[in-house]
Amino acid sequence: MQESRKIDGDIDKNINYLKDLLGVGETFDIVFREFKIGRRRAATFSINGMTNDVVLSNVYQAILTCHPEELSINTLNKVFYQRLPHSQVKLLDNMNDSLVSLLSGEMLLFIEGEEQVVVIDARSYPARSPSESNIEKVTRGSRDSFVETIPFNTALIRRRLRDANLRFEIVKIGARSKTDVAICYIKDITNPGLVDTVKERLNAIAIDGVPMAEKAVEEFIVHGSKWNPLPKVRYTERPDVAAVHMLEGHVCLIVDTSPSIIILPTTFWHHVQHAEEFRQNMTAGTFLRIVRLGAVLLSLLLPPLWLSFALQPRLLPETLSFLGPRDPGIIPLGIQFLLAEFGVEMVRMATVHVPSAQATALGFIGAFMLGEFASRVGLFGNEAIFYIAVATVGTFATPSFELAMAVRLFRIFLLLLVIAFKLPGLLGGLVIILLIAATTKSFGVPYLWPAVPFNYKAMKDVIFRLPLPSKLMRPAILKPQDPDRLEDNRTGRRSGAKRKNRDED
Repeated sequence: MQESRKIDGDIDKNINYLKDLLGVGETFDIVFREFKIGRRRAATFSINGMTNDVVLSNVYQAILTCHPEELSINTLNKVFYQRLPHSQVKLLDNMNDSLVSLLSGEMLLFIEGEEQVVVIDARSYPARSPSESNIEKVTRGSRDSFVETIPFNTALIRRRLRDANLRFEIVKIGARSKTDVAICYIKDITNPGLVDTVKERLNAIAIDGVPMAEKAVEEFIVHGSKWNPLPKVRYTERPDVAAVHMLEGHVCLIVDTSPSIIILPTTFWHHVQHAEEFRQNMTAGTFLRIVRLGAVLLSLLLPPLWLSFALQPRLLPETLSFLGPRDPGIIPLGIQFLLAEFGVEMVRMATVHVPSAQATALGFIGAFMLGEFASRVGLFGNEAIFYIAVATVGTFATPSFELAMAVRLFRIFLLLLVIAFKLPGLLGGLVIILLIAATTKSFGVPYLWPAVPFNYKAMKDVIFRLPLPSKLMRPAILKPQDPDRLEDNRTGRRSGAKRKNRDED
């Protein structure tokens, strides 16, 4: 950590300090230039590739065409207030803050005899245009998604929430990386205690850098058991999803260089919902939600449940005797399931690592050729392959990759217990998983709420896709400052008393 240092009136001291610290002449991307403003020496520092050449040209043209007599006195004030055409400029008197601005892409302007530096925000980050999310696709709806640049992402949210109370507060993390993290919330909705907790945990991060962006930030700010696989925050690449959660009272975190936005706090039910449900009518949306929830539960329960009955066929009534394996294969059934899980995960990782043009062919080889030949040579039973295939499809029914991985790990845990203890192992494992979920909290919010603790109205909302006009109240568990979503003539929202009178009428 650099010691605090003030901007010196001797311009040579400032120049030599930065040249030595930044390695001007050693690293090619630090751009240094000296010139005169009026009769005074001046110097600029910037980073090649992170500044807009057009903006810089306009700035140089404005300050280099000044007459010497014009800037004979109060040079800094006249340059700052009269000659700089750019809108985003500021004055700093601290070298450490100036250095952070420079390394963030801003340009520093030093003037001889002045104990302040002009910081000009002429940044032009490498960025891609918003495109459709690969993970959260919808049949109809917006096709824009977050990118790796914070200003682009805040603009996508601001476009959907034109609220004067919308806040984007920047926190820098990492002694070396100085990564920008934007805390996003609606000031008069979100619980101030939640915002303060997030800020406190972000500011408490003591590490040299977080180049892995959002996942590294999550591991620092989420408290509790680090070995609990249940995701305690939700990731989204869709601006509309982030905006909906902010209207409910959630906080979003935008980490620079990442297109995935962190939503917190979250519950289990947030991870089994998808924007597609709200692009369909209520009946279709409810159907999609129930199918998705059922697919996740099938993914967790189907393989271990079938294996427990296959290992103890006497527990099955005669009407269900067909569930038993007809050709169990050479390898024991329990080992078959574990090997199949390993094989599916191996194929999934391989499809991620190969070029997109080869991913389809690789998936075909893994899904059909390997599975087909494994059953033909007698290594695997057809039933084992079938149930693992159903479970694998079920894990992809949720847009939350983190929840899918947690379900997969819990399924392997249940399979191991069934192999060791058969049906009692399955029942005991389910009790353990329920206890883990029931005791998990995300920033103080119970993970299974509104099931535990039970809230009938909220539970109805997470199971069924209710009509939007009936969703007038924000989730009570978030303790929002403004509990309802009705309008008021003065503030744009209807107060609780007005809502009550309207309902009575």
